[in-house]
Amino acid sequence: MLENSGILNNYSLSDKELSTVDKYRKLRETSVLTIMFTDIKGFTRLSEEKGESFSINIRQTHDDILVPIIEKNNEGLIVKHIGDSIMAVFSEPSTAVARAIKIQQELNRFNRGNPDKINIDIRIGLHMGQVTVENNINLDLFGRHVNRASRVEGLADGGQIYMTYPVFDSAKGWLSQHLVDSIIWKKHGSYFLKGIKDPIDIYEVTDSKITQPKPPVSGKKKRVIPPFGIALLLLLIGAAITIGVMQFQKTSVWLVDFWPTEVYFNKSGERLNLDNNPPGKTRKILNQVKPGDYILYYDVSRMVRYYASVSIKRGKNHIKPDFKEHRLPGSYRTLSLNEKNDYEDITLVSQIKDYSIFNDKNNEVFYTTEINYSLKGKRTSTDPDEFTFTVKWTLNVNGKIISTDTRTSTSTEKESFVIYEDELHYYEVIYNLGVGTNRNNANFEIRPGFFKISRED
Repeated sequence: MLENSGILNNYSLSDKELSTVDKYRKLRETSVLTIMFTDIKGFTRLSEEKGESFSINIRQTHDDILVPIIEKNNEGLIVKHIGDSIMAVFSEPSTAVARAIKIQQELNRFNRGNPDKINIDIRIGLHMGQVTVENNINLDLFGRHVNRASRVEGLADGGQIYMTYPVFDSAKGWLSQHLVDSIIWKKHGSYFLKGIKDPIDIYEVTDSKITQPKPPVSGKKKRVIPPFGIALLLLLIGAAITIGVMQFQKTSVWLVDFWPTEVYFNKSGERLNLDNNPPGKTRKILNQVKPGDYILYYDVSRMVRYYASVSIKRGKNHIKPDFKEHRLPGSYRTLSLNEKNDYEDITLVSQIKDYSIFNDKNNEVFYTTEINYSLKGKRTSTDPDEFTFTVKWTLNVNGKIISTDTRTSTSTEKESFVIYEDELHYYEVIYNLGVGTNRNNANFEIRPGFFKISRED
């Protein structure tokens, strides 16, 4: 059991909680999770000063604000409440950071309008990493990532969001395009965290309309080499590289600060074979690699893929790939008929998205996809215990209608089928009508997915 592993300390999970995380991971089809820790600054002091009733009210207000933001659209999962703290997981780092920003924005709005003049200041820590072995959560892997997330949160002050490099690297590109201009990023340097041998790079994201980035007030920072030492070191490195290029005939490649584990050459589909250094360290590619330009990729989920262009030269190469997120557009909605909506409801979706994928010639292929659908349900007038659900959809890819159809059911009906595919990706329809104890629920999804390029190509 996880409680006996000694890894998570006060954040140990029960078998039931661990099973919930694993079900969430499998539902989101990812081997990588982003872990969020939150904590109310000064909560113990406030509880002692104001009393138990006050602390209960603060905690309830805290939960009323944070829980809906984290769990919106089922994209985040709250794993555990630990006093005034929350442990949550996300399948996508960009979603985790976006929700963290939203939490701080909503709390700032609450504090400004709080007549009691008691602010709720939250510190947030984020870390991500691969947590599975053979499609099951590995206790040691998950425990190490949970420990890092909690340590990062401990460095932050009220109103701050701290994260490790993997989260920053994965989320910045997407969020820079989708969030407002007031969102800013800052690297604070490398810090030694309790129980972790090597220093960790700490990054901060914040809404500059609310606050400005500031470095940790506590924590031991890694010593920075003086400018003269850096210049001398660069000079020595430059001389060594020059000698190596002149004398070394074989091409070798090291990937610097490299976190992904299942990475592929896009053109051949060959998986990178890396040395035994742990993720986050400099890792050598053991494959035979010729000089040239390459594209590397790895999948976070079936609909999120990261690409990086690298140029390899003869001799020794030390490269830090700059991965960019490529996301396939999909949509998921649920419907629940109940007394609140008088047993009749409808949800409408209409979205147009541009995206791109690299083919097996390393050329970027561009797409525009339009998704439209309606999911409607109502109680059958002749039988109050019977419900009718109707779903109607249209998928348009690059200006051409690929699929359009309507399905109606008065009983439980489940189906999934592919409505579009090419050599790079696909779309499938998944619907589930008339489900739940009273058969008064329905859900519908247009789900995309990447195809992997096989080695034979």
